Amino acid sequence: MLKNFLWVGLGGAVGSMLRYAVTLLAAALQISSNWATVTVNIVGSFLIGLLMSVCGQSTLLLLLTVGLCGGFTTFSTFSSQSLALFQNGQPMLALAYIFGTLVFCLLAVWLGVMLGNGVKA
Repeated sequence: MLKNFLWVGLGGAVGSMLRYAVTLLAAALQISSNWATVTVNIVGSFLIGLLMSVCGQSTLLLLLTVGLCGGFTTFSTFSSQSLALFQNGQPMLALAYIFGTLVFCLLAVWLGVMLGNGVKA
């Protein structure tokens, strides 16, 4: 059990550092942090779907999904950015951001699962 916690923690640390790297890249490219968050959530959703399909039930699955993808994706940041858009008087943009993120992340998970199932075949 402790070994699994350590694997998840290692994956989470790497995922968090990758997330921060995306934030720095967005800032360097003068791209809104909202776009960085959406991108991270879509990529993370795709990876989780793909990994769920190819890893089976294993320590590797814990390391890469709960750890790496969990540390990489940013639902709490997404939530706070959504609230900020509402508070800044941009309700239509907030709703587009919320629903667009939801739709594209669900599609990304599905695509990852489909690709992963194709890889196993």
